[in-house]
Order: sequence, then structure tokens, then C-alpha cells
Amino acid sequence: MARPGADRRDEFSRADERERIADERDRIADDRDRIADERDRVADERDRRVRNLIAAADNRDREAERRDRLAEARDPSSSHVQSAIDRYHAGRDRDASAADRDALMTRTEHGASGRDSSADDRFDAAVDRLAAEQDRAHAKQAREGARRQWQAEDDD
Repeated sequence: MARPGADRRDEFSRADERERIADERDRIADDRDRIADERDRVADERDRRVRNLIAAADNRDREAERRDRLAEARDPSSSHVQSAIDRYHAGRDRDASAADRDALMTRTEHGASGRDSSADDRFDAAVDRLAAEQDRAHAKQAREGARRQWQAEDDD
């Protein structure tokens, strides 16, 4: 027959192992949260750059409009060369703003996937934390059960 003390130590060893597993799950959850935080930081930085691209494109469009208005206001008989130059620069400003907006669309898609990944990491971290909490509760119950059993055996 097995020694009663050995069974008790086994119960406590299993409870200790559950505690170690819970600690490891918490560590993994913390790592996932750090990764998610970094992804969010990168996405925020990307969003800032995108907002700057939009602002630059808007400024170029306004400058193009201003040049077009100047060209329209010039006397065609005396300043047709300057009007052509203004229209040429307005066209280049519009091309540059279109390129900025194209870059915006490309970068926007990457930011969304980064935020999706960080949301997935945060969800996985929450699941890990819940599992760790459950492991700790089971370990506590196992220890309490072993203690009750010891007390009952000792009372006999």
C-alpha cells in the first residue's frame, strides 16, 4: 500500500506544476501584449505618415488651383508664356498629389492588417490569462482537497 504522505506530496506537486503552467501562460500573455503594443505603435506611426501624405496632397491640389486661377487671370495677349508655365506647374502639382494618394492607399492596407494582428494577439493573451487563472484555481482546489484529506486521515 502506498504511503499516505507520498500521495499528499503528489497532490501538492501536481498543484505546484499547475502554478508553474499558469505562470508560463501569464508570461506568454505578457509577451503577446508587448507584441500587440508594438504593432499598435507601428500602426499609429504609419497612420501619422498617411495623414501627412494626405495633407501634402491637399496642399499640392490647393497650389495647383491657385496656379490655374493665376493662369486664367493673365492677359492672354501679353502673358501667354507665363500662363503656360503656371498650367505646367499646376499639372505637376496634381500629378504629385495623385502619387501621394496612391501611396496612401497602399499604406492604409498595411496598417489595417497590423491592427488586426495586434487585436488577435490581445485576444490570445486574454485567453492565456483566463487559462492561467483556471489553472491556479484548480491548483488551489487540489491543495485544499489534499489538506482536508490529511486532516480526515489524521483524525482517524
